[in-house]
Amino acid sequence: MTLAYVLDGGMNDQPGAGSELYELFPVVRRCYEEIEEWTGLDAQRIFTEEREAGQEHRQGIGAIRQAAAVFGIADVLAEEYGITPGAVCGLSFGALVGASLAGAVERRDLFTLLMRMREMPATAASDPRGAHGVAAVRIPYDLDLEERLERQDGVYLSADLGRVGAGTERMVLLAGYRSALADFGTLLPPGALQVSQEHGIAFHSPLQRGVRDHLEPTLQEMAFQDPRVPVHSCMEVKTLTTGEEIRDLYRRNPTDPVSVPHMLRGLEGAGTELGLVLGPCSFGTFLGSSFPVVHVESPDHVFEAMTAIYELGIELASN
Repeated sequence: MTLAYVLDGGMNDQPGAGSELYELFPVVRRCYEEIEEWTGLDAQRIFTEEREAGQEHRQGIGAIRQAAAVFGIADVLAEEYGITPGAVCGLSFGALVGASLAGAVERRDLFTLLMRMREMPATAASDPRGAHGVAAVRIPYDLDLEERLERQDGVYLSADLGRVGAGTERMVLLAGYRSALADFGTLLPPGALQVSQEHGIAFHSPLQRGVRDHLEPTLQEMAFQDPRVPVHSCMEVKTLTTGEEIRDLYRRNPTDPVSVPHMLRGLEGAGTELGLVLGPCSFGTFLGSSFPVVHVESPDHVFEAMTAIYELGIELASN
């Protein structure tokens, strides 16, 4: 396999995402018409609605906006230009969308799950230990963060974003109780840990068990098929090829840590020669790969992707 689709995690969902392609390509408009049938949300609302004050991220419309943008781009690439991936990989929320792109989950079922997620009440409201949160940590690459976390109650590794800068530092996200995160910051170099003031969710941690339980009945009703192309996990270096493995990915997503290095290692081991990072993203997250990556979100990006495929002599997967 030579061409992979790579998807970033959630919260890359600013209003307007996907609107340029919607205006230009009929295939994208058809995609949004289907989403409206499944969710009751029309394209204008998907493009423009912002999260209300006090809402947690999953209670807003952002995840639906981000997923819709990715599907629209994939449809343009496939139907207008004959571009399809030989592998798919996604981080966090992107893993759920990626599995659907790979054919393991029907789009209708994914959007049903996202609507179900919006119904989830705030998880930390009644937690006697206090508010939940997430913190960004930038530390020397050789600092053994995991060993320190083993000694800190209420703080968990949420996401490993890999090397940053010149490669001598590492960026990770931690999740847990806000008070415990602040305490843990005192054990690190000054200024290394910054607790987010915007997000009150302990993403990818045991504190999200309530979300996992809330979604379980929906997951049990969903049909998971063997993906048409390999799906590379963001939770370990593993290639997912069966429907049950995809179901497990969906089930574990709220509570288990995710890792960009795991994603990239899996893609590199499979011989990926070009990665197209579809949709809204923090593009710099994926620049540490050994293969070139191209961001595809706008009409101009589509043509940049076509150019990269041509110049690299990429062999496209056959349908």
